[in-house]
Amino acid sequence: MTDSPADAARRHRQKIQRQLDEALEASFPASDPVSIVTSQEEEDWGAAETAAPSVPPEPPAGSGRS
Repeated sequence: MTDSPADAARRHRQKIQRQLDEALEASFPASDPVSIVTSQEEEDWGAAETAAPSVPPEPPAGSGRS
């Protein structure tokens, strides 16, 4: 059975919330900020919003390429 995208998103949010709760509990009462490690797939890195440059960058001067 395949979950709907909404169900998958809800489970993902619950997973992140559970990790944050556990990290907070483990760090209490320290004043350091809570941190969790996620994969790049789990983050919105904006890859879809960033377009590749249309003009390739110039090679550095003196690189022997013209």
